[in-house]
Amino acid sequence: MSLLDRGGQYEPVTVYPEVLTEDIDGNPRTSPDPDGIPTTARFQVMNQTGTSARRSEEDNEGFESEEVYSMRFPRSFDRAHGLLGLQSQIDWHGDRWSVFGYGNRFNGSPRTARFVYTIKRS
Repeated sequence: MSLLDRGGQYEPVTVYPEVLTEDIDGNPRTSPDPDGIPTTARFQVMNQTGTSARRSEEDNEGFESEEVYSMRFPRSFDRAHGLLGLQSQIDWHGDRWSVFGYGNRFNGSPRTARFVYTIKRS
């Protein structure tokens, strides 16, 4: 067992993975699963992009802000559920966060292999 799978920095979250559904016209579309999966994850704050820095300088300051974190699950979650899709969402501390972009795969060795995601709340 490694610190990638346990440790004091893991916090409880609910994951709503991407699922394929149909809209009212019968067209396929992706959306977050209404049934969440309770698990734990580790979070680290990330720096802001230039776009979000410019957005904070606009006239509507305070109305449009965003927070960005990196998120990592225990390896057991990655093995059981695979890579999260782009429409996946996370419930963390009572707030809904969106997965932003594809998960980054770290594959240095079997002991350190993991996926790291970027999540945003805006």
